[in-house]
Amino acid sequence: MFRMALALLLVLFTVIGCSIPTSPLTVVLAAPVNGTTTQTLSPTMTWVGIGNNTYHLQIASDSSFQNVLVDERSLTQLIYVVPGGRLSTAQTYFWRVRASYGGETGPWATAWYFMTPGSTPIPPPSATGTINVATTLDGTSWYGSISYTLTGPVTVSGNATPQTFNDMPAGSYLLTFNHGGPPGANFISISPTASESLLAGRPINYTMSFSSPVSGSSVQTSATLNGMPWAGSVQYTLTHYTVSGPVEDNEYSVPRTVGYVPSGNIQLIYKSGGPSGATLAGITPSAQQTVSPGGTVYFNMNFVHQQPSYGTISVSATLDGAPWQVAIGSGSISYSLIGPSSHSSNNVPATFSSQPTGSYTLTYNSGGPTGAVLASISPSASQTLSAGGNIHYTLNFYSQSRGTVHVSATLNGEPWSGSVGYVIHGPYTESGSYAPQSFSNAATGTYSISYSSGGPPSSVLESITPSSQILPAGGSVNFNLHFRYHGGVMPGPLVQ
Repeated sequence: MFRMALALLLVLFTVIGCSIPTSPLTVVLAAPVNGTTTQTLSPTMTWVGIGNNTYHLQIASDSSFQNVLVDERSLTQLIYVVPGGRLSTAQTYFWRVRASYGGETGPWATAWYFMTPGSTPIPPPSATGTINVATTLDGTSWYGSISYTLTGPVTVSGNATPQTFNDMPAGSYLLTFNHGGPPGANFISISPTASESLLAGRPINYTMSFSSPVSGSSVQTSATLNGMPWAGSVQYTLTHYTVSGPVEDNEYSVPRTVGYVPSGNIQLIYKSGGPSGATLAGITPSAQQTVSPGGTVYFNMNFVHQQPSYGTISVSATLDGAPWQVAIGSGSISYSLIGPSSHSSNNVPATFSSQPTGSYTLTYNSGGPTGAVLASISPSASQTLSAGGNIHYTLNFYSQSRGTVHVSATLNGEPWSGSVGYVIHGPYTESGSYAPQSFSNAATGTYSISYSSGGPPSSVLESITPSSQILPAGGSVNFNLHFRYHGGVMPGPLVQ
């Protein structure tokens, strides 16, 4: 009969989703299912256990089990039928079971509740309790600032002890020490344990224990940005490896000196923060070091800014070693920049900002100072632009020896002199009003003459010879304006 009941019980566990315990002294409640209403005032209570345990069953009218109606010990079966007369109609009851074996007793299973048939029962009150957190230093109560977190059905943070948290929902809670506590003291442990279960009406009393330092050891932390000292907000952890396990000390700024640390291995772990826009390149001399009793270890966090991927290119020019720039009357220029980003320009000096990094070549096309020739491009026509850097090109021109342009005139093939208007065209441009006339300081290049007005009276311009000429450096060229008289009989020489 018992085996059949057990088999049916296992099927029930599968249907309702109950877990089967794996620890010998662990008990899992099965039926009545939590929060349900029984069909009788003598319900059958079932649970799951492992091994040849004995079981202690309690049924109470309150969640704190102060008013126990059924208190059965040394049960050997996984099933119990409540005798008649123990329970009343339209009531809410709470029940729990724990196991014992070989002189050891396990924890109570998480309490469940059920309701008896009759009028609509009153739902059970919310299960809440109190959590107390205290701190000791060398076994003596300590009061002050300390940061910690309680994680469970609800999560709360504390910043001082002693502190009491009321009306906390029942369930499992974990106390985590963050930072602070007695200045310079070493965090030792949390008692009774960091993880505890809060039952309705039963408080949890946590104690965080610290001890005074046994040596004058210290840790100094600092930071640099691109090799220069930096100070500010940065989050990191100093983990001390002690015989009782790792102890963490959370820090939030540099430079910082932490005194009275335990001797032994200590590790700096970077978490976040530091100079804006920078990244951590490394920790020197090492992220993990050993501090001796009374000694000091130093950690430096090395931050670097991400370098830009652009730079600046500038172009200038000289004439005979002196700066030269494009201006009206001084000449024009044309050149090209060939590289990851290419440009053509007619100006010097010129600056090209935010250019992609890479190799660039400056190519001279034409122009420059009037009458001058390009001697070189310095420091080199091809250069490499690095991230955040700049390169500069200089086009070096030198002057050529100047020459002379001569302008003369003839009338009917004979030399003539007088007022006549014309324009000289070439690298050197000038207007003339008389012939013959010479124009010195003319730059090397190709020249031509155009007639404007004037000349011998009653004559017309027949031609200009030659039509164009090349003026060499230091040389001269000659242009002739040829007129023909068209006014009738040309006056002859005066006869006395």
